[in-house]
Amino acid sequence: MKHACHFPTCNTEVEPKLWGCKKHWFKLPNLLRTRIWATYKEGQEITKTPSPAYLLVAKQVEKWCLENPDT
Repeated sequence: MKHACHFPTCNTEVEPKLWGCKKHWFKLPNLLRTRIWATYKEGQEITKTPSPAYLLVAKQVEKWCLENPDT
């Protein structure tokens, strides 16, 4: 089952293991992309049990997205 890109206002559907669509993924700073992959555990999108570290990074990414809506 697909889900919407996590970038605010984007409804592009992506595969469950992906954070977002290609357009918005590459708008994120490299450091945030690296942190997302570093904390991602294979299968977390199936078990719905992301680690606390992943959730922390997800919050940082969300904050960045809200502060940079036109990036």
